[in-house]
Amino acid sequence: MINYTLKQLYSFEAVVRLKSFTKASKELNITQPAVYMQIQQLTQNIGSDLVNIKGKAITPTYIGETLYKSCLDVIARLEQTKADIDHAIDPSAGHLQIAVATTTNSFVSRVLAKFKKEYPNMTFFLEVTNRRSLLEKLSNNQTDLVIMGEPPSDMPLVTQPFMENPLIVIAHPDHPLLKNKRNSIKALNNETLITREQGSGTRITIERMTGMKFNSDIEINSNEAIIEAVQAGLGIGFVSEHTVKLELKNGIIKQLETDQFPITRNWYVVHNEKNTLTPIAKRFKEFIVENSDLQ
Repeated sequence: MINYTLKQLYSFEAVVRLKSFTKASKELNITQPAVYMQIQQLTQNIGSDLVNIKGKAITPTYIGETLYKSCLDVIARLEQTKADIDHAIDPSAGHLQIAVATTTNSFVSRVLAKFKKEYPNMTFFLEVTNRRSLLEKLSNNQTDLVIMGEPPSDMPLVTQPFMENPLIVIAHPDHPLLKNKRNSIKALNNETLITREQGSGTRITIERMTGMKFNSDIEINSNEAIIEAVQAGLGIGFVSEHTVKLELKNGIIKQLETDQFPITRNWYVVHNEKNTLTPIAKRFKEFIVENSDLQ
């Protein structure tokens, strides 16, 4: 007979996914000892160790990994049931889980604010993260919708482009290359180039479209930090034009006219093809496509 509880399963899933009792307790809004007790009880009920704990590192055992996959299915079914009930009671309500690339944060925040005004009874959780984490969430079906740059072609995804996303080159206002009407890729290769971390969509696109190989050890995992580094004169940066409109307008940084730039790509709204969208997620997907002018 199965004698473990949903509270135990939710606690276990959170600990494995977040790799931390502390982070799990914050997400579940219960104390850390309570989370630890749930895992202990689940371990006793299963009859086998479920996690390995070495210092602060937490990883699932073989049995734990097997149980974790089942937890994802169980929780997904429960969340879908809750969404269906919410929809039956109030079609304008429901909870939206959305994860977005850092580049899209400002735009998505504006769209969410407008969407919330039209559907005041809905709730949402917005996570701003990097491409690697977005792909992991899509693979594990851990979020309703993802807003990102070019999606991978080797995953079972439903993708919808909704707005252009031009990538530009930025420099300090006193940078000598700004004197040139146009700069070559070769000229850039002689400069200190600041880019996102390995695996980021921006970096992948630039390397593929221009053939550039970034020649410095400077990698920064947020667009805001790249902009600040360029402002400080650390080097030349590559960012989405949408993230630097205010800085360009105020002359804090300058756009560097360069061959093959701007590189125009798209932003996409994406979800796992196995994910049946909740009513509120369907409405938001339609809404973000219709309101792509809020950039």
